[in-house]
Amino acid sequence: MLKILTLVGARPQFIKSAAISRAIRGAFSNKIEEILVHSGQHFDSNMSSVFFQELNLPTPNYQFELSATGQSEQIAEIVHHLEKVINSEIPDAVLVYGDTNTTLAGALVASKNKIPLIHVEAGLRSFNKTMPEEINRILTDHCSTLLFCPTQTAIENLKKESIVHTNGLCDIDHPGVYMSGDVMYDNSLYFSEETNDSLVNKLKVNHYVLFTLHRASNTDDSDYLVGICFMLIKFADNYEKEIVFPIHPRTKKALKSNMTSNEWRIFSEHRFIKMIDPVSFLDMISLEKNCDMVITDSGGVQKEAYFFEKPCLILRSETEWVEIVEQGVAILVDANYLDLSAKYDLLKSKKLEYPSLFGDGNAAEFICNKIISEFS
Repeated sequence: MLKILTLVGARPQFIKSAAISRAIRGAFSNKIEEILVHSGQHFDSNMSSVFFQELNLPTPNYQFELSATGQSEQIAEIVHHLEKVINSEIPDAVLVYGDTNTTLAGALVASKNKIPLIHVEAGLRSFNKTMPEEINRILTDHCSTLLFCPTQTAIENLKKESIVHTNGLCDIDHPGVYMSGDVMYDNSLYFSEETNDSLVNKLKVNHYVLFTLHRASNTDDSDYLVGICFMLIKFADNYEKEIVFPIHPRTKKALKSNMTSNEWRIFSEHRFIKMIDPVSFLDMISLEKNCDMVITDSGGVQKEAYFFEKPCLILRSETEWVEIVEQGVAILVDANYLDLSAKYDLLKSKKLEYPSLFGDGNAAEFICNKIISEFS
């Protein structure tokens, strides 16, 4: 039986791992043993434990307690703990997701210990190396033996960096590159049947915009962050549009630190803005399914908007999910009211179509089969 060490640490990874863990415990339970390691990168219960319960994820075999606050220190601390687990478990491969500090730490430990690395959600590129996530995903891809890409665009991105599929036995120098589809699409299909609208009913909202904000590029500059909030107030007032804002803990802390008490009161008590604590995955799906439009800087929420056929304004200067922009259902938007309102009006006026771009909803099974055929 293959022993696969899965490393997760942040909310998007918990969600992504649910699809593959579900497949392993089902059709592949007699072929793959999964050792689940939680790096501790997200430790708040609203960002971590609630997802394990809700998504029926197995209890982690190992969970680290991190003390570092800086990014480099955090990666180093995860590397330190993970090295010990690797030496104890001696897995056949290490599996990582996406582009977080946890992902990069896993890539470094696997490559230094000459253990094959499996990267799920490989090949994404924003082409902006000032983003920490861009550096993480590039380095991880170049350390990987198996790369599973959610879209054909991701395959093409890897080709430009000379990462191409090798027929035959794979290793770090001769990787296997596959278009698997997106495990997030698997989960959205699977869990959408289990959602209810209790949160939407509790909030008493109709025809609302779903808003999320957490990226460092938007939250670390205090003037920029406060400007986004007042842009949102102006948008809500002028359109008389309700906005539901599940606020990331780091974003909330930054806002309260950089706003005057009066500014915070105006924003947090605004009649059209419903600021709520982070929500579970099922509640997020419900919010996405019932909204009119999404405004976000989150890569995952961009995709989920597409899955549920909702137009999306991306509050960034670039996106790794170029497919949805090219399809015309999402638009990059600057953090100023004139640009936001113009592009909101544009999306509202268009007839939008949502063809299949992210696979057939069976990415997890495809990935498990390829892992078995490669390492058995």
